Amino acid sequence: MNFKDLLKRYEEGTATEEEIIIVQNELEKYESLETYFAEQLSDDFIGRDGSEGDSFNHSNETKDIQKVVNLRLAKVVATSVLMVIILYVSIFYGVSALVDQRYYDPTQISEYEDQEHPIPDFHFNMQAHISLNMPGYVMNGYTNQEPQGFGEYDLSYSLRNVYANNEQVHLLNLVRGSFTYGIDGIYGTDSRFNIFNGFEKIQNHSTEDLSEGGLEIREEMARQQTDITLDYLNGLNPLSYISMSIVFNEDLTMEELNNLSRENEELDFKWAGIRTTEPGTNWREDHYMHLIGFNPDYNDEPGGNMRPDPEKYPLFNLNEYFELTPSSVDVFPEAYETHFKSRLAYLRDQEEFVELVEASPSKVDFYNTALEYVEEKGVKTYGVRVYGTAEMFIESIENIPYDTIYINDVSSAKPSIY
Repeated sequence: MNFKDLLKRYEEGTATEEEIIIVQNELEKYESLETYFAEQLSDDFIGRDGSEGDSFNHSNETKDIQKVVNLRLAKVVATSVLMVIILYVSIFYGVSALVDQRYYDPTQISEYEDQEHPIPDFHFNMQAHISLNMPGYVMNGYTNQEPQGFGEYDLSYSLRNVYANNEQVHLLNLVRGSFTYGIDGIYGTDSRFNIFNGFEKIQNHSTEDLSEGGLEIREEMARQQTDITLDYLNGLNPLSYISMSIVFNEDLTMEELNNLSRENEELDFKWAGIRTTEPGTNWREDHYMHLIGFNPDYNDEPGGNMRPDPEKYPLFNLNEYFELTPSSVDVFPEAYETHFKSRLAYLRDQEEFVELVEASPSKVDFYNTALEYVEEKGVKTYGVRVYGTAEMFIESIENIPYDTIYINDVSSAKPSIY
């Protein structure tokens, strides 16, 4: 909102208390500056030497007065124009900057030593948020941050669905710490409600309040659903392309996950959910379990050396591993652990962003406790999101230590054969 709109709202009596204070302060500043400049103007109605009397040429009296009036008028007009310019600059660049400082600023850049290409923090905020919280999606390319003044920003980001291999740009409008516009993308129905289908046993089923009989009933229902899914899988065209969520019968270390993916090379492991509390428990007694993880496929995110401070957040980008160990032909389990903890630590440190973008206000606390847990217990996965053909799943499923399986999507064929 520009000052003209603020002034109109002030005159109509519809301005907020904050807007009234802004207008009144600027009007007082304008009056003070106008008085100052007016006092500097010479009074040309008095003779140049201050004298009066016979020396005054009465025949030119009218012309002299007209010249003085015109000069005075020109100075008043010039002063008014100058004051308007000063007022506009002070409002837009001064007051607007003060308003910007009070709220989350997506154009902010956290600089560090040896930084090659400064990138706004918002880019890394979105990258970490999507990879941790959205199985099957990655942020593709750059974000865009356009300041509109007074704490308002037009934002955009590109989201790629790894399964369908398609990309879409999404728009956001941020006004003084709140999104006023945001459709689909991170706020889509699938992103908010359906993205963890297949992991319900981890997310909602704490065993602390279940009786022995209740636990047996739950396990039997899970077995029946898995059997139905296997029957369905065997009935598909062998070339059908599938997205499957798999919960393991026991948590796997990163070394075991790495070995599993190498033993089943025809399957694409696209997301690994990481255990952040003790099995069978929720994060808090009064709250469902948040699920977070990472994408172990370093090819899915764009390459490059854009990253936050590598001293604080090593291997923020998983492909950095090859920069450090160029002779390696594989990503060792330590790289998975470092990468996940790095992104988790980074997002934990972005409290303003987390409170702004997350659906749950408790997510900041969760990131803290999750990081503490993996630092103490290690990085282990309870399950994965995997892509492949029906034929490859049928051939490999018995080699995977699954407890439950869930088919998220089925396509007639893989979007790309390469």
